This record gives sequence, C-alpha cells and structure tokens, in this order.
Amino acid sequence: MNSKTKRPSLTALLREQPTPAALSPEEQQRIQAENDQKLYGTRLPIAPTSSPAPTASAPSVSLGSGREDGIVGDRWIPFGTYLHDQVYLTLKQAEFWEPGFEIRKFVNKVLSTALAELPNSQQPLPDEQLAAVIKKINRTKA
Repeated sequence: MNSKTKRPSLTALLREQPTPAALSPEEQQRIQAENDQKLYGTRLPIAPTSSPAPTASAPSVSLGSGREDGIVGDRWIPFGTYLHDQVYLTLKQAEFWEPGFEIRKFVNKVLSTALAELPNSQQPLPDEQLAAVIKKINRTKA
C-alpha cells in the first residue's frame, strides 16, 4: 500500500497573472530613453545637419579625412550576426525562389539604407578603432 500523498500538478499551482495596462507610445519612449541613459550614459542631442543623407545605392565611406587608407568601398567583408528563425527562413526562401536574389547584396542594400538614417553612423571613428577596422578590411581578400 502506497502511503504517499498525491501532489497537485504544477499547472494547478499557477495563479492567473493580471494583464498590465497598455502603455502609451509616449510612455514607452520615455521608459526606453531612461533605460538607454542608464545603460549608455547621458548623450548630447545631435544638431541637425543641412547636408543630404547619402544614397542607399552606394555604400557610404567617408574618404575625405585621409585616415581611411586602404578602404576601397567595393570589397565584400565577411560579417556575421544573428537573425530570428522566421526571418532566416524567409531569407532562405527568397534566395531559393527569387531569380537573381543574392543575400549579401540584399543585406548590404538594407543596411546602407538603415545606416543612412542614423546620424551617429556618419561620425568618424576614433583613431584606435579606425585602425583596427582598416586592418581587418586590409586582411580580407576580396
């Protein structure tokens, strides 16, 4: 004869969680700004510039400062990142079904467009970081 008492299932122990009230977009933005400040520190606002944003058709490489020796602008540099599984699946489907679709050209175009909208992406790197990037670019065989 078994003298053990039957334990309740885990799902029976769970309490129903109340749903939080939806936050307004302004409140979400305020919270995000506070979190960004905690993570990255205080950032000065960027003064808007009157110069037009670079076009997405050509990769934006600032060659004017003379510090970017060795940057050609048309070499393919290996770059890896993570994607959500559904995005990866859709990307592979496009690669398979779309005639002439090349992932690297697509990613290059999308990133160029997105980076053109980020003002900080146009600021030159400090010398130490720039030297490291140029070294990596020059090590890469096209």
